[in-house]
Amino acid sequence: MESKTNNAIDLSQYVSNTDKNVYTIFNLPEEVIAVIFAYVSRSPKSFRENLRQLLEDEELGIQQGTSSQLWLSKKASSFHEKWVVQYGHSSVAEHAVAHVGIEQISRLASAALELATSFGSFTEYSQRYQRPQRGAYYLPVELAQAPHLKERFIAVQEENYSIYEELFHQLVQYLQKEIPLQAGESERAYKMRIEKIAFEDARYVLSNATFTQLGMTINGRAVRDAIVQLLSSPYPEMQELGQQLTDEVSQVIPTLLRHIKANQYQLKTRENLHAENYAKLIAKADWCEGESKSHARILSVDEELATLRKLASLLLMQFQELGYDEADKRAEQATEEELKSIVSNGLSNLQFFDHPLELFQHVNYTVQLQISEANWHQLLRHNRKTHFTYQEPTIVNGYTIPPHIVAAGATAPFQRAMENANQLYVQLINELPQVAPYAVTNAHHRQLMATISLWELYHLINLRTSDEAQWDIRQTFQDLHDQLQQIHPTLLHFAKRRP
Repeated sequence: MESKTNNAIDLSQYVSNTDKNVYTIFNLPEEVIAVIFAYVSRSPKSFRENLRQLLEDEELGIQQGTSSQLWLSKKASSFHEKWVVQYGHSSVAEHAVAHVGIEQISRLASAALELATSFGSFTEYSQRYQRPQRGAYYLPVELAQAPHLKERFIAVQEENYSIYEELFHQLVQYLQKEIPLQAGESERAYKMRIEKIAFEDARYVLSNATFTQLGMTINGRAVRDAIVQLLSSPYPEMQELGQQLTDEVSQVIPTLLRHIKANQYQLKTRENLHAENYAKLIAKADWCEGESKSHARILSVDEELATLRKLASLLLMQFQELGYDEADKRAEQATEEELKSIVSNGLSNLQFFDHPLELFQHVNYTVQLQISEANWHQLLRHNRKTHFTYQEPTIVNGYTIPPHIVAAGATAPFQRAMENANQLYVQLINELPQVAPYAVTNAHHRQLMATISLWELYHLINLRTSDEAQWDIRQTFQDLHDQLQQIHPTLLHFAKRRP
């Protein structure tokens, strides 16, 4: 039988072209692509040449069937062990990518996954556009040890879903009276527009246990980090999710996910800091049982003149070929008006979908936020380079009542749902504290700290203060914009641009 080494390798099965400087690589396992890219730092040959040699030498152990399907042999596994696991650093893993569908996890778990890595791309089910189904919620496994709590947990989920439906219908009736049909708008389009507004306000009574689903695209290095975070979580649901991700992603990038386990540093740190139990903390807390105001406060920022000098130095260094010391000296000697002119020239040509120059990431703001869970989930999905420190879901900070619910005269059923959630939370925190966060609703406030660059604030302010943005997160970034206009008027002058 003629060996494969005597057959010509048809690279067109694996690359989009064989004669151009830019090409895509496909029809290969993800780990093979990662290894080919890794070769670039060890070999003077092109990616295509390395791929041809590996295929001709059968070093990868890849066999090609008539349907051009590829699979890895045991020989390939040892190759990957050498090149991926023992390569010396983890950058190789970033070239292997997995696309993952995740269904029937709680909103608590979806947030944990999105927070586990800043290098994943997520698209999540939206409660603003769809109506969750009755009974579609996660039932924490810990409740099996306490039947009376399980019964109460289920009863609150069911009752609050009934209130959700009641609020939805009241909101639709109210909105139909307040919002007119637009010129040329069909009855169907009008109905969908009204229902979307009703969905996004009624959902505030739904809990963190409510099921969601999401799609994730993530590279091998990031998914390793995310899985470690999930396995280190105190929640069994997150631990199970971490194991499921390991099992499924290993079918695409197997070598990269070996030897993953929970992080002992995180586990022991949490154990030390949680020495005083939740029930005692709640008993001591001066907490709010009712409606409270969400807020966003700028806590730490340099005065504008110092910030202008810093940015002017960076702009002069980048665009006038000056060393930083010389650029800094010129910025120090410039008048305030000259500094404003330099920095404004760095921002004034921005269009609506543009991002500021990367150097604007050197200006950072420390922000304290108290926002609803609904707002928090939106912020997670749409932030790009923000660093968060956040508390676990709780009822101690009060809750938001959507303005349309107040205007529609539906405050009473809404507050009934909040009282249901509050009573369940207190009962759980005293008897089964690890389950209590699942009882927290979309309306309840969470406190967090965020470090946000000026670059990122332009993105978030422009995206989230538009007319299309949901009212809750729009108010948050309008508040931040108004504060920053007082602190850094020159820098914020070009934010909130419109097409």
